[in-house]
Amino acid sequence: MDKEKINLVNQIMQALHKVIDPELMIDVVSLGLIYGIEVEDGNCTISMTLTTTGCPLSNVLADDIERQVTKVDGINTCKTKLVWYPVWSPDKMSKDAKIQLGIIDNTSATPSDKVIDFEVPIKTLADEYPDFIEIMNDLGFTRIKKPGMLNTVGRVMTIKLGSKAMNIALSNIKSEFEKHGYEVINYD
Repeated sequence: MDKEKINLVNQIMQALHKVIDPELMIDVVSLGLIYGIEVEDGNCTISMTLTTTGCPLSNVLADDIERQVTKVDGINTCKTKLVWYPVWSPDKMSKDAKIQLGIIDNTSATPSDKVIDFEVPIKTLADEYPDFIEIMNDLGFTRIKKPGMLNTVGRVMTIKLGSKAMNIALSNIKSEFEKHGYEVINYD
């Protein structure tokens, strides 16, 4: 992906942070609802999921996503594509979103908590844990260090999906993170 497209995707992600779920009062990125961004010739498609099937606010969110994304210079149209795999769960939310909703309390959310969720986007894990990128690189995920990969593909790629794509056994990844003092969840 060229530098210009990476910059555009980053601007779109910033715009998506302005789309607030009206029931939960948290943005769709922090909720973990955004699964992909495709940009081609000024047209953008956002792949997303919802917290529940049949969510009555899906049209409200889609309209707001279109409104915010088309404000980005270089984007003429935006459409949303609802996807249901991987299935959304609260584990996909950012730590701040979990704190805001009371799923975890602020006192338990310290940097010493080292939990790697194999179903959370790689970018989220890299932002949370300083040694994550080195561990993944040492395991054979060398593309994680390529400029732009983490900020684009990493926003939707999970360890489970990456292990399939790179043909690296999940058990090896789990073992390596445990050696570094991490608890591993959603491994199976």
